[in-house]
Amino acid sequence: MEMANVDVAGVGIGPFNLGLAALLSRHSDIKGVFLERKPAFRWHEGLLLPGTTLQVPFLADLVTLADPTHPLSYLNYLHQHDRLYQFYYYDNTLVPRIEYDDYCRWAAQQLPACRFGEEVRDVTYDAGAGRFVVDSESASGGMRRYAGRDLVVGVGTSPWLPAWARASRHPRVIHSAQFIPNQQALSQCRRVTVIGSGQSAAECVLALFRELSPEQVAAGASIQWITRAPGFHPMEFSKLGQECFTPAYMQYFHSIPREKRREVVAGQGLLYKGISFSTIGDIFDLLYERSIGGRDPGLKLYSNCDVEALEELGADGALRMTCHHRQLEQRCQLETDAIVAATGYAHAWPQWFERLKETVLEVDAQGDCIVEEDFTARRRDQGPGRVFVQNAEIFQHGVGSPDLGIGPIRNAAIINQLLGQPRYRLPQRSAFQHYGLPQG
Repeated sequence: MEMANVDVAGVGIGPFNLGLAALLSRHSDIKGVFLERKPAFRWHEGLLLPGTTLQVPFLADLVTLADPTHPLSYLNYLHQHDRLYQFYYYDNTLVPRIEYDDYCRWAAQQLPACRFGEEVRDVTYDAGAGRFVVDSESASGGMRRYAGRDLVVGVGTSPWLPAWARASRHPRVIHSAQFIPNQQALSQCRRVTVIGSGQSAAECVLALFRELSPEQVAAGASIQWITRAPGFHPMEFSKLGQECFTPAYMQYFHSIPREKRREVVAGQGLLYKGISFSTIGDIFDLLYERSIGGRDPGLKLYSNCDVEALEELGADGALRMTCHHRQLEQRCQLETDAIVAATGYAHAWPQWFERLKETVLEVDAQGDCIVEEDFTARRRDQGPGRVFVQNAEIFQHGVGSPDLGIGPIRNAAIINQLLGQPRYRLPQRSAFQHYGLPQG
């Protein structure tokens, strides 16, 4: 099998590795290749609902926060599509989610280093050559091999389901990531339950609630919204609160003892897991309008309730959920015809990465690789070559790790290391507050 030598091999093309490829396009002295099994770039296609936006301002595109003059910026995308004036009067810093997806695909189409339709089958380390060997298979079945001095892992996360949902084979028990392909079928169900209290859950509830007519409610149709959280709370959107998503906070986070970091992030859920004020407002306003005159609005909200078990009731496909109230310590049963589990995402490291942990990467007591402040995974073999990890789990770098606004700065730091010189200026002060001890 013929082998292509590159300086850096990237696995996975989500926004972070796509942003790295975009920044690298201005550095001809670094040869890179980025591999993605999907046939084209798609970003959360199951949740590209009308009216939804990013939860970060448009400056958090692929490149701007590292290189404001880059031709693959969101503003240049608008310029090239004759949409600058329309965006000017759109008067909203939050980009429509469907447009962000289109912007990323526009950028990907201009980057020859991005190769879609290639699924990485294995990654090994050739100690003799000091290179990472990446084997991939194209959609047509052809095999390719790349040898990279450095490796960038950007495989992202996968939908996570609780045990009772994983055990179910019911066709109408789905993760919110598959909401759009199933939306029409869900709208035909008499009773739909959405589980979760984050933005995805709220958007699914709002989409279903908007389509629910008073006539359907009178005939017995309803939506149930259940969460194990204490309530349906907003995400932290205050200006000082948002400074947790800055390089300054990430730098501070690495000063916290490693064994304490998991405990810190466990208490920071509402910094990134809550609901936007606007979505909460839209749901509340619909509830208010549709309850005028004592009418049943058709939406019931239950907090502090943990779904423990699920069973099918009969040939009609109805489902019965057993719920445990976390404060009252009582249980009840609720029936439904479909479930949308907006239960989040988890890192699902591929088997080849697990094998690298057994051979060249150091792990902690929990078996996780150790990602340093410079975004490299610590090596146990002290060999040459680096493994950069994009969007590592938040206990590695803090809650900002998966934030789109961190991506360009992380990529700038990676490129500085690839070049062996500080080509990109990294921010020295990105927050007003000091996270460490007061300085006299």
